[in-house]
Amino acid sequence: RKYVAIASLEQRQRYKEDFSAEYEEYQNLHILVDNITNSFRELAEQQKFLTPGSKAYQVKKEKTVK
Repeated sequence: RKYVAIASLEQRQRYKEDFSAEYEEYQNLHILVDNITNSFRELAEQQKFLTPGSKAYQVKKEKTVK
């Protein structure tokens, strides 16, 4: 939903209520995305130390794709 510039205290209060109603969901999604991003970073970092084509490399690569 698109918001326009606040022109009244009532409008400000409605915007604040909308924000508050959805903020917890946003926080939960943000945490989830951060956790997934960190998992990918860790896998990528571990993969740097493996020989391409090796069994260990393939296992990490498959884990990353899943």
